[in-house]
Amino acid sequence: MTVRLCFVAAPLIARSGVYNSTIELVTAARAAGLDWTAIIGVSRKASGSATTADGIREFEMEPSGVAGVTRLLRRLQECAEFRDADLVVSMVPQSDMALSLSRRTWVAYLRGLPWPAPGESSRAKSVLWRTLEKLALSRALEVWSTTRVLAAEVGGKVDRLVPPGLVPPALSDGAPRADADEIVWAARFSADKDPGLFLDALSGIDAAGVMYGTGPLEEHTHSRAPQNVDVRGWRARGEIWDRARAYVGTSRREAFGRSAVEAAMLGIPVVLSDAFGCADMLFTDETLRAEMVLDPADVDRWRSVISQLAHDDELHARVSTHVKANAESLTITSAVESVTAASVAVLEETRRGRHH
Repeated sequence: MTVRLCFVAAPLIARSGVYNSTIELVTAARAAGLDWTAIIGVSRKASGSATTADGIREFEMEPSGVAGVTRLLRRLQECAEFRDADLVVSMVPQSDMALSLSRRTWVAYLRGLPWPAPGESSRAKSVLWRTLEKLALSRALEVWSTTRVLAAEVGGKVDRLVPPGLVPPALSDGAPRADADEIVWAARFSADKDPGLFLDALSGIDAAGVMYGTGPLEEHTHSRAPQNVDVRGWRARGEIWDRARAYVGTSRREAFGRSAVEAAMLGIPVVLSDAFGCADMLFTDETLRAEMVLDPADVDRWRSVISQLAHDDELHARVSTHVKANAESLTITSAVESVTAASVAVLEETRRGRHH
């Protein structure tokens, strides 16, 4: 059974996680002969340039709260790929809300917690957003999640786990340089990514830290960075890993962890907070997991582990080999296969009258 899929991701404030994942999925699917398309709305403030990938329609769209939902739906209804799809796959909450007002057959593919976590927004806004998103999700044929961690955060609203995958970044020689010595942090500079933990962990240790990304806490992070941490801002993916000795993920909320998986695919050891959805996928050895997946509150432990990876070649090689082997199952090809299987199942169940 061939299924025409249209992915919708709008609005996005950065050309990073969901943006890259959507483009990679559609590009890989089309290369395999599948009729998949995507419609992506991106803020004018986002770094980088609009994609020219085949099958992707990208337009400018600013986050505008509830008022933007109806505008987004009108924009979607003007697109032939949206109207002609057998199934529409929503990638972000505002797209969920727009699709919930439509007559289209659609599913929500959760890539992160679809409402503000405690402390990320005012109570009134959080309650409103959560209420609207829950209502939207109740109108989807199914709700998919990338990981068990995310499904647990969302609660009982997830119908199906659909594992993600990605294309590793291209490096000139296919791997980090032999003299790589940088401890890399790459994420959005926001409270949930906890850039301050990286600064605290690197402070006073013999290691060179670098930070990549954009976001509201970028200037604050730059102002308090110790001398051994260089805050470099946004960079293209291929520029991040060339000198990476290790990747450090400090997020207090991370449904998957794209940067961590990218690093692992290149054989770069990763140190992760226990909030990362990909932690169980990358660390299948319980001893290594206990060493490398850490409680965000234990700064001394972070400092110790990062120091060890910076200077202990045996540990570095052991972690590198382990995470690289596990990351090989998280390819974009496997993701296309997972989405295809889920889509076919949803449509078949719908035809049999098993969905509302």
